[in-house]
Amino acid sequence: MAAKKKLSFEEGMEALDALVRRMETGDMPLEASFDAYEQAQTLLKQLTEQLDAGEARMAELTASGEAPLAAEEA
Repeated sequence: MAAKKKLSFEEGMEALDALVRRMETGDMPLEASFDAYEQAQTLLKQLTEQLDAGEARMAELTASGEAPLAAEEA
């Protein structure tokens, strides 16, 4: 099996949204629904990991004094 390209957060959200819309139609065969659900769970895990990494990065920047300008104005 070939390695899949890592999606950006935005691409992952679009792919997840498309899967959810397909599943919500109710027109998918049962096995295809299972496959789509499994794909959605994989995407959700990847997106959650990306968000967690972003939050950790922001916490690191804030702790190091490199917070965005808006935080300095407060």
